[in-house]
Amino acid sequence: MPSENQDLPQNQTPHSPKLPIPSDILLSFVALPMLGGLLAAKAAAEFVGSIGIESEEVFRGSRLPLLNFPQSEQK
Repeated sequence: MPSENQDLPQNQTPHSPKLPIPSDILLSFVALPMLGGLLAAKAAAEFVGSIGIESEEVFRGSRLPLLNFPQSEQK
């Protein structure tokens, strides 16, 4: 059973641009900022969540002062 790739020369390599720096080194340089961005996003999400919880505490009324309203005279 003949294969479709038998007619291709064996010494051909896929066309890739010639980079001055190997791709594995570029990948290692990109990995650290990517991880830092993920950690920063997680910290920002936790911060926004804590702000939401604190705002619920303020609007719940347990920390608001009591207001004394004057009683109106009934006739």
